[in-house]
Amino acid sequence: MEDTQKQNILVVEDNENTRRLLETILRSAGYEVILAPDAEEGLRILQGEAPVDLVLLDLFLPGADGIQFLRSRAEMDPDGQPPVIVVSATEDMDTLRPQLRELGAMLALRKPFDVQELLNGVSRYATKRTAKAAAPAAAPAAPAAKAARTKTKGKSATKS
Repeated sequence: MEDTQKQNILVVEDNENTRRLLETILRSAGYEVILAPDAEEGLRILQGEAPVDLVLLDLFLPGADGIQFLRSRAEMDPDGQPPVIVVSATEDMDTLRPQLRELGAMLALRKPFDVQELLNGVSRYATKRTAKAAAPAAAPAAPAAKAARTKTKGKSATKS
């Protein structure tokens, strides 16, 4: 019998309404949710004992911003660096994507976000604690899957 541990998603978002919306979406999809209103609290949670399988991160936060959160996360022990999905209202998302990827963000979504796209990203990138041995084998498929669905974002993947 396989252990079906729920995945823990850390939501780092300063807007209470957005934080609660993300919590509702994630809980209804079967995830456990940990909430942080700012980067400092989010980093404290990452350094704590509770396992975090994925971070949903806003860029515009009071105090340290999302970029600073990503930089601090990159300095942590690799085992304490869960994947990150950025969810932000920035108009510069297309410009920021390369920097966000360089800092470890797996996906960047602009608010207002498509709920299904968010859930697909969470499902794809959340660490699978119950199948650690299978996780590395699944990783190479993610870029191909992402490339296949990015047809509506930014520049077209095809030139025909």
